[in-house]
Amino acid sequence: METLKTSQKSKDFQELNNFDDTPIEVSGRSRYLYVYGIISLKDLKPQKSEKSRESENDENFIGFNFNGLREKPIIIILYEDVGALVSKYPFLNPILNEKESMEHVNILKKIAKKITVIPMAFGNVFQDKKILESILKKSYNAIKESLEQIKNKIELGVKVIKNNKEDYITINEDENNKEDYITINEDEITTEILNSLNNLSVKSVQGENFSERLLLNHSFLVEKNNFSKFSNAIANLEKKYEQFKFIYTGPWPPYSFVNIHIRGKK
Repeated sequence: METLKTSQKSKDFQELNNFDDTPIEVSGRSRYLYVYGIISLKDLKPQKSEKSRESENDENFIGFNFNGLREKPIIIILYEDVGALVSKYPFLNPILNEKESMEHVNILKKIAKKITVIPMAFGNVFQDKKILESILKKSYNAIKESLEQIKNKIELGVKVIKNNKEDYITINEDENNKEDYITINEDEITTEILNSLNNLSVKSVQGENFSERLLLNHSFLVEKNNFSKFSNAIANLEKKYEQFKFIYTGPWPPYSFVNIHIRGKK
């Protein structure tokens, strides 16, 4: 079986170890297809870019002003009104490679700035065009549903971390330098932060709680035109809760909000 995997957090490289650690290479040429994501043809706008020699005779050339991995041009494999964005690649089974993993993430960010895309995890490589077209056909309905869900939306990540282990803050200090304290209700603060951000997002998902100091770890699906409002809300929350550290990332392609498993016979 051959599988096309999306990733809930490709930027965190959580799925990088799913591959056979023995690469298969075709000497002298790149014959396989490396998949970055899936798009709707209705959203595709003509791109201004000179075709490279390698793609000048390819009717499926996209014409982005950037290339894919190993500087190979990005082309599209079509089925009906959807298509997989791919480039040629020498390995059928990629191994974990930090440099190419980062390039994969950066290429997807560039694509997402131009068009709504279902992002794929690092290392989705297919043997040929026929197999990929068959997979797009079998998963067409799920692809269409996911594209509609994430259309014109971005993913934004928010982590809130306690700066120290103290669970109180000073509320006043008298003339004898005696301080009064109030205990922080972390559950209430977490709820307030989430309510504030959920009001500006379409959907949110909780990430892994990897530290005792981690108060909140969520990803938010946000309309592109609400990006500034969401960023302003983060800034206001940072001022209000100075005792916490906010880590705000994105915009990302919506990794956490698509979960497509596409299978086809090799």
